[in-house]
Amino acid sequence: MSPWTAVSLPVRRRVLPRTGRVDLWLTDLDELPLDAGPAGSSRRERLVRRRLQQQFTLRLLLGGYLGCPGKEVSIARSERGKPYLKPRHGSVPLTFNISHSGSWFAIAIAREVPVGVDIECRRPMRRPMDVAQRYFSRPESDRICALDEPARSARFLHHWTAREAMVKASDSSLAESLATIELDGDSAAIRRLPDGWPKAEDWSLLAPELPAGLSGHVAVPRPGIAVDRYFLQTAQRRAG
Repeated sequence: MSPWTAVSLPVRRRVLPRTGRVDLWLTDLDELPLDAGPAGSSRRERLVRRRLQQQFTLRLLLGGYLGCPGKEVSIARSERGKPYLKPRHGSVPLTFNISHSGSWFAIAIAREVPVGVDIECRRPMRRPMDVAQRYFSRPESDRICALDEPARSARFLHHWTAREAMVKASDSSLAESLATIELDGDSAAIRRLPDGWPKAEDWSLLAPELPAGLSGHVAVPRPGIAVDRYFLQTAQRRAG
């Protein structure tokens, strides 16, 4: 049985996640029935089309939770780029975060608590050992460097997405936080965090099962959080 619940377009009215749970959505933007943006094949034109697809999907989904058309959803960004709902939506306790890699797009939605999500397509990394030795703790980098490819790149991305998800949940930046986050060399469990962050035991750092070829984490600075997974079904493809 698939751990993902498939949801087909159009997205109907949805209730906010229960306290202590996060709704994690995943979709393949290459299968999104949206023809918008420039029609050219240059890198810039492809990026513009992808950005429009992401914005459309995000607003469509948030509109389902807010009970309004996606075009009426107003989104702003913090100084560090974290998206949030504008005050015009009142006191709705909805928080969210997004991540994308390749054609995959992930949206994490929570109630009242900050949330961060990061996904990466697994691929051979050019210099995973160099980055790990520079920014990761010694036990982490030693574990990563001892592996052969493709396991080395896969382990690196597992640890990288954990950091990214926590940084996003904290509305911090990698430059400020990367070197002061320490994770377990095997499990990527939290060992040490930057000053001023919630303590390690006050975090939920989750690595939900993702479709083959993806690594990712969801992070919430609250203990005891669980994830419910949904796949936005835009064509015939299903996650599992």
